[in-house]
Amino acid sequence: MTFLDNFFKRKFFAGKGEDAASVDAASARPGREGVSSVSVLPSESASHDDKGGLPRFKVTAIGRSASNFDRDKILSARMRLRNVFTPAQPVTDRRMFAGRLKVLSTLIETIEERLAHVVIFGERGIGKTSLLHILADLAQESRYLVLRGTCGAGSRFDEMFRQLLQSVPLLYLNSVSPTDLEAEGGASIASRLPSGSFDARELSDLLSQITGTRILIILDEYDRLENEQFRQYTAELIKNLSDRAAPVQLIIAGVSSNLHELIGYIPSIRRNVVGIPMPRLTAPEVQSLVSIGEQYAGVQFDTHVPDLVYALSNGTPYLARLICHHASNIALDDERTLITKADVEDCLERMAEEAEGRLEVATSKRVRKLDVVKNREVLGTIARVASTPNGWFSANDFAKNPAHADHLDAAIKLIESNLVKIGLIEMDATGDEPQYRFVDEGVPNFLWMIVARSQFQNDRPEPTKKT
Repeated sequence: MTFLDNFFKRKFFAGKGEDAASVDAASARPGREGVSSVSVLPSESASHDDKGGLPRFKVTAIGRSASNFDRDKILSARMRLRNVFTPAQPVTDRRMFAGRLKVLSTLIETIEERLAHVVIFGERGIGKTSLLHILADLAQESRYLVLRGTCGAGSRFDEMFRQLLQSVPLLYLNSVSPTDLEAEGGASIASRLPSGSFDARELSDLLSQITGTRILIILDEYDRLENEQFRQYTAELIKNLSDRAAPVQLIIAGVSSNLHELIGYIPSIRRNVVGIPMPRLTAPEVQSLVSIGEQYAGVQFDTHVPDLVYALSNGTPYLARLICHHASNIALDDERTLITKADVEDCLERMAEEAEGRLEVATSKRVRKLDVVKNREVLGTIARVASTPNGWFSANDFAKNPAHADHLDAAIKLIESNLVKIGLIEMDATGDEPQYRFVDEGVPNFLWMIVARSQFQNDRPEPTKKT
């Protein structure tokens, strides 16, 4: 039995006693047979145009309601919630930053006390970019100069650092006088770089002259780099800056399962770099995320909903925020500020549609042909295990979690006898043990959504019969 299956039966459908009945009543949508409506506010048709019945924006781009009902509780909650649950954007406001306090504390201690360079690694959607935004905010508050760049496949070392250093005043070089005309004219230290390309040695020569401040250079999405020279120069830069005790530290972040996979195994810089993994969210951290939404927007998540969000999100901030976003808007569309289990159930339909829309048509059809009802537990386990940084997983990944290990044999059999044959999964048998990966990285998310939706449909109790 999967973690999700266990969770549902334990939390929602444990029997016909008082707890189960209270959950059914609290989580049911208004108008369902046998239950009373909950927190229904007066109807207001702000979401549709009076002429022609076309849907329209509920909130303007400047953050005010698109109707004359500025004081309406629903519209107020909607405007606030869109700044809390932002699955399509990283968190940039420290007030909306949930959990991750231990990771953030470790990161700050590593920078401030150990004066080390840092590599932050983890799977996609785990919150690395959000963490960097909050780090930058806190560092700038403490008078650090924070330079931030986002790497791309074709990024070049000299172009990246020339652009970053244009925001550092020339005055911070110890060789420049405060009365220097160039410094008074607003020149940056980038003006002291060679006019053409330059390497790590030339850059470290310049940065070792920094005085009067400390600089943090953040390189995000480092895994996207295809320029091996960039990676080599970065390693050399870390070594040179450390050897010269320069007041400049690099913070590198990217999708990876370990430090060496991201920056390469370079023994000469091993003692100069600290790797910080980004783990999945814990249940208390998801509760913190939900509580922020409640406090900031004035809504309420019904009993057990935060636990359900945790179970469905698989511990990823992206999915947790996406579930809260959709479930909240479903409730608000129904003119309620109480978000219930039924809203989470309904939001799975939207999430499955969104996830399917990112797949190729042929891939979507293959997934649709799977017997989800018959293989729900095994397919759910495969979807969870497949959520690795690079997408590859093996039998060993099932064994790491007791809940997954129970389905190891059935999962491997289903993968090799079905999923590989129909082209959903590719297999690499060249190593010590076979490795598997979905051909489309969006399949695990879609598969997980339809498995969860199927579980809801299977465990939904029959409506209370009227006597």
